This record gives sequence, structure tokens and C-alpha cells, in this order.
Amino acid sequence: MPADLPLKGVLVLEFCQYLAGPWAGLRLADLGADVVKIERPGSGDACRQLKTKGVEVDGDSLVFHTVNRNKTSLAANLKDPSDLQKVRALVAKADIVTHNFRPGVMDKLGLDYASAASINPSIIYGQVSGYGPDEPWRDKPGQDLLAQARSGLMHLTGKADDPPTPMGMAVADGICGLHLTHGLLAALRRQRRTGHGALVEVSLLESLIDLQFEALTTHLNDGGRAPRRSSVTASHPYQGAPYGIYPTADGFIAVAMGQLDVLNDEIGLDWDAALLEPPASFVQADELRCDLGKALLEETTETWLRRLGGQGIWCSDVLDYAKLRDHGAYRAIDMEQTVRRGDVEIATLRAPMQLDNEPIVNASAAPRLGVGGEEVLARHEPRSRATGADRALPLAGVRVIELAQFLSAPSTGLRLADLGAEVIKVERPETGDICRTLYVSDTVIEGDSTIFHAINRNKLGVAIDLKTEQGRSQMNELLSSADVLLSNFRPGVMDQLGLSDASLAERYPKLIRGEISGYGDTGPMRDAPGQDLLLQAFSGIAWLSGNRDDGPVPMGLAVIDLWAGSILCTGILAALASRESTGRGSRIQVNMLEAAADFQFEPITMHLYDGELPERTAGTNAHTLVAAPYGVYPTADGHLALAMADLRVLATLLDCESLSRFDDPGRWFADRDEIKAVIAKHLLTQSTTHWTDILDAADIWCSAVLDWHELLNHDAFKVLDMLQTVERGSGQTYETTACPIRLDGQRLKSPRGSCTIGEHDAVVLKR
Repeated sequence: MPADLPLKGVLVLEFCQYLAGPWAGLRLADLGADVVKIERPGSGDACRQLKTKGVEVDGDSLVFHTVNRNKTSLAANLKDPSDLQKVRALVAKADIVTHNFRPGVMDKLGLDYASAASINPSIIYGQVSGYGPDEPWRDKPGQDLLAQARSGLMHLTGKADDPPTPMGMAVADGICGLHLTHGLLAALRRQRRTGHGALVEVSLLESLIDLQFEALTTHLNDGGRAPRRSSVTASHPYQGAPYGIYPTADGFIAVAMGQLDVLNDEIGLDWDAALLEPPASFVQADELRCDLGKALLEETTETWLRRLGGQGIWCSDVLDYAKLRDHGAYRAIDMEQTVRRGDVEIATLRAPMQLDNEPIVNASAAPRLGVGGEEVLARHEPRSRATGADRALPLAGVRVIELAQFLSAPSTGLRLADLGAEVIKVERPETGDICRTLYVSDTVIEGDSTIFHAINRNKLGVAIDLKTEQGRSQMNELLSSADVLLSNFRPGVMDQLGLSDASLAERYPKLIRGEISGYGDTGPMRDAPGQDLLLQAFSGIAWLSGNRDDGPVPMGLAVIDLWAGSILCTGILAALASRESTGRGSRIQVNMLEAAADFQFEPITMHLYDGELPERTAGTNAHTLVAAPYGVYPTADGHLALAMADLRVLATLLDCESLSRFDDPGRWFADRDEIKAVIAKHLLTQSTTHWTDILDAADIWCSAVLDWHELLNHDAFKVLDMLQTVERGSGQTYETTACPIRLDGQRLKSPRGSCTIGEHDAVVLKR
């Protein structure tokens, strides 16, 4: 572990429970902050009782352990004037305050942003809500399944004929927590320069929309067509009944954690009392769900929403994109924007957060190849930045050089640009970023794919041939005035370009170097392609979504690319804040396998605890918008994941004559079901190893699909050192995953486990 973590000395007061807010606190703690949980006496964070799979460790749920390690706890009754005064005194000392109460709760306590700022004008105040601060959804519970139902996300994963399918993890909470982290860290950088505090707001709905920006940007630009799911693939695997999606007489209803006894009484199911509590509610969850499902078919969605909602049961109707965009709650958050490039207008989305009560909106479109480059090179020189008293965007004055392609590192550049940085995208002449031709549908805008437009807005573009002396001179000129360099090439490529980390650190000591690789710079898979589908297959994520009897089911979004990009963004923002006091640059390294493990922090910790694989509830589509052969296929002895490949080349390699007739790339999207059926039938004739040997030799992106047991015993995972044992104050230890960010080549680990309620009252109150 590095001697000085970038957030050393930062004090965070966390008025949060469940997952989204605490996830942000966990990441801040991983980076060195002192994070103090403010909890109610007696019961504490409600997550302590959120016993996924019915598991409890040392009096608290395992999920609480996973998301609250490396923190301390202060028990305070905020309704008691004496305790409240003590907490207000802590606010005067804090750098950051976070909460995820419903709107209005902190106001009643006198701990809202205005009140906190009157105590401490430099305070950075982060708040998480379900659906934003405005009606009509302002006061609805910000719960993961319900937010998924409302965002349109459930129409992306699963078979064409499946009902709406939620992702099998708390994805809304996780991505929202990362977005909150980004806003807090960007504001921290500005605070250290100007002394100004900030209000940072995020919501589950905005975060889920941002997660879908690729698909939604396509939807907004192709005439509003709904995603077309493949005909060739459900509830959270760790939740008991009633958690799930159910058909009604005229649609669907999502039912989250609810009192089974209240459901039993309201609907009249005649359940035995023994079924209503763990472990029966988990072991016999499908029996309970079956009974509930039959009952819910008897009435309309609106009827059940009224009846169940009136009894305090968390439930929601399930929306598609069209209904979402027509709903007042979506219009209230104003997530869409139109950007212009020349005479062309492109509908897309804005950043999923607000600063000081204003959404972050920038109408710059993705650049054409090489456009604006000369002007950038001419007007920018190395410069010193004066301290100001304005409230500009928190990364104003930061220059980022993006030497990256595809999705992961460019998604980092997009977020930095949203927060005010000047991001310069460096591409090879003529062809540019390969993502320009990574068509995710039959919609093309001015020759570039919709995904390229979505992920590269708000950037400036330059074309540089780094294999020439002139090109290297131009790159050195850019780097001489840069704050951040992003890259996501395979290990060794930057060295070949004359941009090794050692040389960069020597020439530009203040430069922050951020990089993403597939599997890290050591180990047997060092040079394997870092591609999203392969990482999902490799890491075990493919066993979380879908139905119990399905084969491996990947999530229908490039979740690992985006998660890795978000983690890199977090590290860079922390490094920028730290540099304000140290004057030193640093190297931030992330790899996609680490990101995939971190994404699964809850289920992997459960697996490490009980040794069991996730069991999916009773009930092969890799990406709804990608052409064949993208998918996961059964073989004679397992499964094979195939990413983007030229079908004409693939037909020859596989010796598959029936595949050779699909020789028109323009039809590979429209004909993907027929193509996938041909490939699936052919791959069944041989083992996974047989096919990977052939395809690996030809540099075709493919992977065997692993379960967690295979993953944790694979050398490629072991070399990453992603697991750690932590200890509570009571002496209880447990094994969990470590922070997926490295700083200057070091893994971030902490020996401290999650705290008991009020365990460190005396220490904290003496701060």
C-alpha cells in the first residue's frame, strides 16, 4: 500500500444506509479518507438487517460488511438536541457530508445543504435520491429494482420473448454510488483551489439512464425504435420472495422487499406463517412467487399499485423507453440534450449529476476526425493557474489527453469533460478510433457509429501519427501542458510508441497517467484482448442474470467497460485533488478483470463466505444492438463467448460451410438470429478448448466461460491479488475483495473490517 493515499486527511460524514451512498463512502475510504458513519442508536444502518440469502456475520448482514469496510461508526440520535449539536460540531470540521434520505428529511433536522454551509462554507455536500428533487416521483422510494423498472433497463437483458428482465445485481445503487464519488472528488479539487464548497446531487434514475447512454442515444436517433432482443436468454439471485417482476391482468408489476405477512393479508394467499421468514422465504421462494404471481394476474397493474402501495409495499409499474420519455418524472429531470456538429443536430443525454442546483450540460458534439486539432495545438501553452473565487465547473482548467479507443478509457474522458475538463482525443490519421466503425445498430450518423457519438461528445479531436517524428513532437507538445493522460492499449504498446510510464514520469512529473488494460501487466493473460464480453464470461458475471435453467447469460450492456472507466475516473479525480497539495503526478492503473470482480463485490463476498455458486430462480443474448456473431454459445463440453469477428473469416476458421453464405456485413445485424443459430449448431460438435485453440491462433476474440470456482483458481486472477482478509474490532475476520485501483503500482488494501454501532465514538468525538 502506498505510504500516502491521495485522500489522506479528508474527513467524510456519511448519513447513508443501504448501498448507493455507502458505496461512495467505501471508495473514498479506499483512497485514504476517514469515513465516519452516523447511525441511529440500537438499529443503525438498515443495511445491517438486509440479509441477502439470509446470511448474517457477527450480528450484521454480509452485504453490510462488504460495503462498509474501512469505516468508523458514531451512534447519534439526531432527534436528540444534545446529539444533534455534537453532529453539527463535526460538520464544522468535515470536508464532505453525504446522505441518501428522502427529500426533506435533512431539512427538518437542520442538516440540509444550506444549514451545513452556514456552519462550514467549504463543505462539499453529496446527496442521493431515487428520482431527483422534483415531482411526481420525488417521494417514491429510491430502491434498486423499482428504479430499474422505471428506467427502461429491463428491456435490454434476456430473450426476445421474455418479460422485462432485471439485471441480477444492485446495478443502480453501484453506478449511482460511483457517480456520487466523481462529483465529490471533482468538487474537492475545486475546494482546494478556491475554498468553495459544493452541492453534488445524483439520483438512481439519472444514473441508470446514463448507464444506458449508448442504447438510448441510438434510440433517440433511429426514429424511436425499441431495442430488438435476440430470439436465440428474473429476480435478484440473493433475494427471497417476493422480490421480482410479475405479470398482471394488463401488464407487469415490480415488487421489491416487502412484508410477506402484509402481502398475505392484502391478497389473501393463505400462506403458512413459517413460510414468511428466512430461511423458508429463501428456500421456498419460488413456491411463494408462484402463488403471488397467480394472484397478481387477477387484477390490473394500476389496481395493484394502489392496493399494495397503500399498504406500504414497495412496488412499481415497468416502463419501456417510449413510456419513460412521455412520463412527467423523466421530463422533470431534463436528461436529454441536443448537440450540434456543423449542420447536424444529434439528440443525446447529459451528465447524470448536478452541481450547485444546476445540471451539467455541454452542447459540444463528438468531433470529426482531426477537426479543431491545429487550433488546439496553437492556442495552448504550459501555464500556471491562478486561484480564483468563482464557481466554475470543478475541473475547469484541467487538460486531458485521451490516447484511447473503444469504450473504457473514452468513458473516463467523457465524464472528465462533463465535469469541466478540456479533453483532447488523439486518433490515428484516416481511420481514427476503431469505435467510429463499431456499429451497434443499422443507424449511422455522418459515417460514424451511434456509440462513437454517444461516448465522445464534448471533446476536441486531433489526428496524430505517433509512428513519425512529427507526430511524436506534436504529442510531446500536448503533454507539456497536460494534466492527465488516458490510455487503454494492451501492455507494451505505449512503450513501443515512446510513451513508457518511466519516461513520462521523468519528463512530466506533474502528469497523472491513467490506464486501463484487460488483465493487468503480469500473468498468463497479460496480452489477451480486454474486451467486455470476454471479461464478463471470464469473471463469472455471466452466471448472475437470466433464469435458473439458462446457460451463461451476459448482461445486455457493456457494463465492465463502463465500470472500469468509472473506477479510473475515481482514481484520477482523487489524484487531481491530492496534487493540489503535493504538486506531484501519479500513475493510476485499472484492469478490467479487477473491475469485473469489484462490480460483483456483494455476490463474490457471499461466495467466499459459503462456497456456493449463485442459484438463479426458475425461469443467448450478449448485446441487443450488436451484430452477429456477438454472443455466448454452447460447445460439446461447455460454453464459448464470441465477440466481434468478420463472419467471412470465421466461416473459414470454423470450417463451417453454412456460415459462408452470410458474406454481406450490412446484413450481419438484421440476420443475426439466423447467423447465431448456424454458429451455435456448429460449435456443439467440438469442445471449448478445440475452438479456442483455433480462434486464439487467429487473434479472434473469444473466451471460455468460467464460474467463480474456476476463476478464483486461475493464475490470471491470483496474480492480481484481488482478495484480502479484514478484521473487525471484535476480532471477527472475513475475506472479501480489495479496491480495484492501483496507485503507482500498488494495490490498495486495508486491514480494518466494518464497524459495530458506535464502536469508535470516543475516538471520533476527540477528533
